[in-house]
Amino acid sequence: MGSLKNWFLRLVGVGLLGTQYGPDSLLKISKNLPWLHSITSQGVIAAFALLILACFLGKEWGFHFNPNLKFIKSSNFQYSILIILLLFAFIDVFYNAFISYDKQIWTAFFKYSIDLQKKYVTIASFTAALEPGILEETERYLAIIILLAGFKRYRSWRVPIAIYGSALLFGLSHLGNVGWNGETFEATIAQVIGVMGSGFLWAVLYLYSGKLWIPMIFHFLMDYLANLQSGWNSAGWQFNGWPTDYISEVLMVLVPLAVTVWMMYGKRREVLEENADRLINLPVEFNRYQKINSCI
Repeated sequence: MGSLKNWFLRLVGVGLLGTQYGPDSLLKISKNLPWLHSITSQGVIAAFALLILACFLGKEWGFHFNPNLKFIKSSNFQYSILIILLLFAFIDVFYNAFISYDKQIWTAFFKYSIDLQKKYVTIASFTAALEPGILEETERYLAIIILLAGFKRYRSWRVPIAIYGSALLFGLSHLGNVGWNGETFEATIAQVIGVMGSGFLWAVLYLYSGKLWIPMIFHFLMDYLANLQSGWNSAGWQFNGWPTDYISEVLMVLVPLAVTVWMMYGKRREVLEENADRLINLPVEFNRYQKINSCI
């Protein structure tokens, strides 16, 4: 994959890596060592392996080696914006983890159920949430740098393409959940659409902070809270066809989408652009070329 130059082929390669590193059932240690058994059988080792590989792939493609950018406070960066993003990410996690609606319309907005159960506080619940938090956010990082580099000559479009494109790929990656522990096709489509909202927020949060571990924590937290309520091997999504199902879907997508659109302007956008440049090691000459063209 390191020799691939075309951005589309790189995305295909990342998809194949996700297929390869996701199911690693052959990596199993005896159940007599429960922590190691759970880490190896549920993909945590593979997730870390993909994260390490992503660093070397980025370097081979000429990008920044470390997805965890060193914090550099520019004149455009605002702590208040970072706090707002973190707040919306927490709200998104809370809504996705605890929404408990029925056929009455108001419940899609105001009915929540925090049903954390002690019996689900297990090693399996923890590692089953840790694996996607690391692996899927690593795939997001790769998608972001590939799209940023692939569309670097379209400076006004590269950041939106990277954010919304990576979220779209994140949502589509859940299509394989059809039939998983009884998950219906309709529920899977709802999941594909619903998780895109979180994908929007996590992509913006990464580009604004430069810290991949931040969206990893939110991703882990969302899955872990779900596991603590229904068990790690339960069906991950429900869809009954009620009006409240559709309202919930809209809220999951449109609220994060509104936040990301707000981030596309002013100093907020400048920080996204600065970190985008740092991620793909964009030459200074290229920046000057773009600024001259924009002035003309």
